[in-house]
Amino acid sequence: MQPFVQELVRIQDEIREHFGWSLDADYESALSLLESCKNPTPSLHLKGKVAVVGAAANPGHIPKIPTIVADGAIGAIVDYSKVVLIVSDGDGSPHIEKALNKGIPIILHAHGDNVNAWKYILSIVDENQQLLLTHQTPHNIEGMYNPGGFTDGDRAVCIAFALGATEVELVGFSTDEVGRWSGVTDEKRKLMKLKWMNEVLKLLSLEAGK
Repeated sequence: MQPFVQELVRIQDEIREHFGWSLDADYESALSLLESCKNPTPSLHLKGKVAVVGAAANPGHIPKIPTIVADGAIGAIVDYSKVVLIVSDGDGSPHIEKALNKGIPIILHAHGDNVNAWKYILSIVDENQQLLLTHQTPHNIEGMYNPGGFTDGDRAVCIAFALGATEVELVGFSTDEVGRWSGVTDEKRKLMKLKWMNEVLKLLSLEAGK
């Protein structure tokens, strides 16, 4: 799974610098996740138009086309039949738990300060849960992928294009409100993250709503 455009990976360095995050921590988390995960790897391919559901989605959403869901936003979904993938960095509790082990592949992401979160996900999935692993470093890590992006939402969009989608419909993406399906977070910091999310989307000729 290669990034749709390389700028989606390069912007991660800008984001790390902005927040003062450590590349070494990102890399160490990624290697630890790879070592810890023994689940089967899904074979994923998309085509045509795909929807991506983010944390500001309204409750009771029923997908009409193949849909990727960002982490806790799975709580907004009442019908999983069109959900082809869940993208998570492990902080989507208490919503993501209800979608685990239901045959929906999950892309689990490692970054420097989410080791406990991905360990929790690994602890509650069964041995048949299909997991694909992603990281946010410039390193080539065999068995993991860096599709680009930053938050679960924009990373899900990057993944959609990397897997072959030709068009993405955004559902529940906002830059001025913390979505109800977000994990526990500092609101001011989260709003700053959403601005960066939008910068990633712009690299794909998309933009979140206000």
